[in-house]
Amino acid sequence: MPRIKTALAIGAHPDDLELGCGATLAKLVASGAHVRALVLTDGERGGGDLHDRCAETRSALQLLGVTDVVQARLPDTSLSSELPALIALIEAQCAELLPDRVFTMFRDDRHQDHRAVYEASIVACRSVRQVFGYETPSSSPHFAPVIFEDVAPYIDTKVQALRLHSSQRHRAYMQEDQIRCNAQFRGHQVGLNASEGFIPYKLVL
Repeated sequence: MPRIKTALAIGAHPDDLELGCGATLAKLVASGAHVRALVLTDGERGGGDLHDRCAETRSALQLLGVTDVVQARLPDTSLSSELPALIALIEAQCAELLPDRVFTMFRDDRHQDHRAVYEASIVACRSVRQVFGYETPSSSPHFAPVIFEDVAPYIDTKVQALRLHSSQRHRAYMQEDQIRCNAQFRGHQVGLNASEGFIPYKLVL
């Protein structure tokens, strides 16, 4: 496949990208690719009043090497009712960035916002040659990846980035052992080191 020069990574909430494809984004940046993160809500329903989740995700993404961050403030937990605005927003990003690859959310995720992001992405990113769905804790148990990225050199950075989400530190899936275990499991499935898995909506070779 040709080298990825530009990528758009779309997350419904702060921390989705870091959890689902953070190490892959770090690897892409290290390879010289330009990565833009599009975070669609401020995650206010999951953070409490004492934390700025937008600041957390910006710091975490910067640690991964992603400095181009677009923060939208669509209503958290209600993205399914904002589908036209969601599509228009993602379309505008694609038109400006012209990404070689888009990372978006999983079609059958349990969270309604995640499913809405997927539905909007497959419309808005129809001209993009590669559209990959990534894994988050709410993707289970139906997430069965067929594309795997060996990210062993970047797992430590992913762990460090997720530590910057102070508002989410109490969640089991944010613990270091959980992050490393999932990466080792995905790699073991295909005889690799620690990996992140993806389900393609579209992959043009």
